[in-house]
Amino acid sequence: MGEQAGLAITNMEPGKRGTRAYFDVDDINAGAARVRELGGEADERRTVPGMGWFATCRDPHGNEFGLWQTDPSAPTG
Repeated sequence: MGEQAGLAITNMEPGKRGTRAYFDVDDINAGAARVRELGGEADERRTVPGMGWFATCRDPHGNEFGLWQTDPSAPTG
């Protein structure tokens, strides 16, 4: 895990409650591939313009978590 910390308050998907932990990774694509390799699911990466990339994931038991890669050059559109 990285040394960076952050927080985001967003609207949850309908029917969802609670929190979702995000893990800082050096490479969002490699992190998502590793989740899949270990039997989990990882959605396609999405951008937060000018800040970085994230992917929503689920472990083999259905527990949700996220991956985050800081990248100030992430595209704006």
